[in-house]
Amino acid sequence: MTVIDAVNRMLRYIGELPIPVDPESPASPTIDSLPEGHEARQARTILEETLREEQETKWWFNTFEMTFIPDTDGYITLPFNVVAFENNDYFREGGNLYKRSPLTSKFTSPLKLTVRLEIGFDNIPDVFRTYVVLTAAKHLHVYLNGDETTQRELDNKVNLHRINVEREHLKQSKFNLIKGTRLIDRGSNPSALA
Repeated sequence: MTVIDAVNRMLRYIGELPIPVDPESPASPTIDSLPEGHEARQARTILEETLREEQETKWWFNTFEMTFIPDTDGYITLPFNVVAFENNDYFREGGNLYKRSPLTSKFTSPLKLTVRLEIGFDNIPDVFRTYVVLTAAKHLHVYLNGDETTQRELDNKVNLHRINVEREHLKQSKFNLIKGTRLIDRGSNPSALA
């Protein structure tokens, strides 16, 4: 699914005609060629916002351990596509990384952080792409239409696809609910609980 396909799917939920797509015709309209305020341009903006917002959550495909190297002045500038990082000892201000205690923005050595990156629409997994498109369609529908029947249908679809995304996350993360729990640890290595 391309961005145009996603926008066209979103437009259907608000009762608008899709943007005609003819790969063989260079005269096919593009989203950027449409007038300001056109529903397709609004849909694309909402899609981009939703994609970034949904990736602020930790998923199997957007979480990486990265090493950041300070520049010659000792600053670490985080790339724009870093939407979050796992360590509370640090925070971002104006693109630069800061250490909380002691408060400083100067680093003398490379720093490893687990970060969440915003992955482009074309590179996210299909199951997540469908979820994002439906969530964005729901937002667009609320902004431009508000029909309750369609809203309920979108709510149901978003909820079902969220479950699919959560299942895929568990499968890809190889998450085990039993391994490492206190009950298992006590059974295999009896000792007093602290």
